[in-house]
Amino acid sequence: MESDGLDEVRAGRAAAADRLVTPWWYHPALGILLGGYIVALVLGSPGVRLVAVVLFLVGLVGLMRAYKRLTGVWVSGFDAGRASRWAYAMGAAVAVAIGLAFWGHSVFDAAWPVIAAGVLAAVSVIVLGRRFDAELREQLREP
Repeated sequence: MESDGLDEVRAGRAAAADRLVTPWWYHPALGILLGGYIVALVLGSPGVRLVAVVLFLVGLVGLMRAYKRLTGVWVSGFDAGRASRWAYAMGAAVAVAIGLAFWGHSVFDAAWPVIAAGVLAAVSVIVLGRRFDAELREQLREP
């Protein structure tokens, strides 16, 4: 009897893992939003920064709603068991990119280091976000 219940739980977890397939465009869109925000934060006037933060937040909400509509659930990256390490790594990479953007702009007084930092943040989000997804699905499939 207990075995039947455990089998049902495993089957439910496997079904959830199958459902949690992030669309191919999700992480690139998130990376572009974040990279653009970093560039606007460092190079923009106060008005540009305000518009950028509004666009960034609206974009985040839109991505979250799209993910939830497609998969039926929303999983917090910071409360996802072992998979959370990838979310924390993503946060660290973004923090480093922001620091590099401000540092590069102050040292070189040019836009290129800021743009490079924005690209670094975008690529980090794509790579680490996909690792998060893979780890989360693997974790759900474990017995």
